[in-house]
Amino acid sequence: MYCHQCGEQLAENSHFCSQCGAKVQNQPKHTLDPKNLETILIEETAAGIQVEQEEIQKPIIRYLPVLLPIFSLIIVSVILTAYYLHDKNINEEVVDLKNSADETALAGNYKKAKEYLLEALTLRPDNTVLQNDLSAINEASEYEQTLNLISEQIKKTQFSQASKELASLKDKLNHQNGPLFTPFHKQIDDKNIGITVGTVKQELAELNSVDQLASKLSILASMPKKEASAVKEEILNKIVQFSIDEAEAELTNKQYSDAVSIIDKGLQYAINNEKLLSLKERVSQEKAAFELAEQQRIEQAMEAAAQEDLKNRTAAVEVSDFSVEVDEYGDLYLSGSVKNVATKGITAITIFYTIYDENDEAIDTGDASVYPYELAPGAVGSFEDTYYGVHKNVSVEIDNITWYLN
Repeated sequence: MYCHQCGEQLAENSHFCSQCGAKVQNQPKHTLDPKNLETILIEETAAGIQVEQEEIQKPIIRYLPVLLPIFSLIIVSVILTAYYLHDKNINEEVVDLKNSADETALAGNYKKAKEYLLEALTLRPDNTVLQNDLSAINEASEYEQTLNLISEQIKKTQFSQASKELASLKDKLNHQNGPLFTPFHKQIDDKNIGITVGTVKQELAELNSVDQLASKLSILASMPKKEASAVKEEILNKIVQFSIDEAEAELTNKQYSDAVSIIDKGLQYAINNEKLLSLKERVSQEKAAFELAEQQRIEQAMEAAAQEDLKNRTAAVEVSDFSVEVDEYGDLYLSGSVKNVATKGITAITIFYTIYDENDEAIDTGDASVYPYELAPGAVGSFEDTYYGVHKNVSVEIDNITWYLN
């Protein structure tokens, strides 16, 4: 017989279960009536099976309070581990995207850098670092557009507008830090140089004295050689040309000391310039030649060879290869060759010419010196000159040629 409460086998005639203490229910005794034997055997077999099942379930039920927390802990751990790994993968992807954005932005490709950051923000929408980086790249992109605008203004010689834009941009960048904005400071310096050099170049056409040109040269003195070299060279060429023109005007009036003073002033800027040095030598020699020529002319008037001397003085040179060209900037360049066809050496050869417009009306006159300073009989020299700001079709005619006989 078994306990109806816990299934423990009971001792015969027991009133209480020795295992759980439950009261034993009285069970009717069966007579071994053959008619009831099959029923009794079936009931006892079923009761035995139930007891065996209860015996198997008892240990499981006994340890269930311990096993449930363990199973729960395992399940929670698996879930947390899976979440951690998923979150870690997202973080790694975000870091990779941010690094790519940083590298691309520092390379100047702000559009691609912005794409990287927007992709990262889809994974971490509330990340403050990503939001700040995106804001910085948007600002850098705006600065780049402003610099492009300034470049276009410089190309169009709109230097005043470009200078205002550059000042505004510089003020904004003074409040920015970090490697992303460092290249802009260098670009601002470059644009500032471009504006200064362009402004000076634009003003050159209006300058007409050595002093004015020298003041512009001093402005460019602090500029990097690479950016300012072309304009410096143009200024020096104009200083040389103005010095030559002014000195030769003094020579025409036989003011040799004034001519030397003008040349020395030009040499202060165009140091060791060959043309100025040659002209200075010419002034010295021309002074001596003039004095000597005057004396010779008096003596030669008394000589029997006056006729030959006259020929040498009136037809001693022949001009060839004379060419005139107006370039795209409206400046006139003329050049040619001179041959000494006299029987003596000649010095201080000067070509005097007149410039005519399309209506054959005289625009201006000029003169050019022949180099070398002295030509032996049969020797050939050359001359060249520049006249700035013609801006139209012109013709040039040689009016007169002067020289001194040795």
